[in-house]
Amino acid sequence: MAFRFKLAEPFEDGCRRIAREQIERAQCQLKGKGDPVVAVHETRKCLKRLRALLRLVRPALGEPAFHAENAQLREIGRGLSGTRDRHVLLETVTKLDASASTARKGLVQAMREVLHFTNGGEAPSVDAAAVRQAQGRLAEAKKRLARLRVSGHGFDVVGPGLEASYRKARRAFHAAYVEQTDEAFHEWRKGTQQHWRHMLLLSRAWPECLDGRVNDARGLSQLLGDDHDLTLLIAFVHSDPAAPIGSERAAAIEKLARRRQQELRTIAHPTGLRLFSEGAKSLRRRMAAYWEAAVELKENESQEEEEEEAKAPKAPKAVPKAARRQPARRSRPAAVRP
Repeated sequence: MAFRFKLAEPFEDGCRRIAREQIERAQCQLKGKGDPVVAVHETRKCLKRLRALLRLVRPALGEPAFHAENAQLREIGRGLSGTRDRHVLLETVTKLDASASTARKGLVQAMREVLHFTNGGEAPSVDAAAVRQAQGRLAEAKKRLARLRVSGHGFDVVGPGLEASYRKARRAFHAAYVEQTDEAFHEWRKGTQQHWRHMLLLSRAWPECLDGRVNDARGLSQLLGDDHDLTLLIAFVHSDPAAPIGSERAAAIEKLARRRQQELRTIAHPTGLRLFSEGAKSLRRRMAAYWEAAVELKENESQEEEEEEAKAPKAPKAVPKAARRQPARRSRPAAVRP
């Protein structure tokens, strides 16, 4: 179930295949007997991959179809977000605890206690009704996406979407370091996630070249994800459920989180420069050339294999046992009576 297009496969067929595989993967997660929190997390990742796929073929799909399907997938994810959000807050507190000084660890522990209290003293659980609803909506989405239709031929199916998405992410990168707001960095994070998944989808164009770009985009997406999680933590400590922590502790936790955010944004900047240095049109032309060359190379390899098979000496066909001729028995001469 690799989240990649195949070189010998039309993009329209590839879209339907990948959509089916991701939905079946999500369904399998929700039906499994493992950790339900992990299952929800993995399901949401499948939904994000599906939405990235739709965005890549958005111009070829058409705006009405794109908006309809994208909205359906987004709503399925939102229906499962409650459990995941609480789990993310706990993970963020744990990471902040690891980066905090000894004097500050008491603040993080207080935050952990508040989260424990607001969850009824239990670990995050999954709403069974939400899971059942998601399973039903996934089944419906599978039927709709099996009939997915896109226009265009060859790389033109994905080229315009790739260019538009990359241009948006590139602009978000520059805006994030100019505006220095949580919202701006969140926009850059979303664009980076899209670009990471688009490069993964197209990575068979030249794996040796593109795998590094995929890894950079994935790592950058994770950094920006940690940044966004800290934004959610800051919002939580100033909300009514976190009132027991007190305003002074909330302010101290925010200061600690902001310091960590600044560290993450400093680390992310050079990777952003490297990933988003190229213009959008240039990236589209380069990726189109890679893909078309890879398709041609694949065709040449297949033709060479066919020619080699044709030249190879063929083994003689085995003769069925029933058809094998038995040696004739010699008849004994009749005895001559004296």
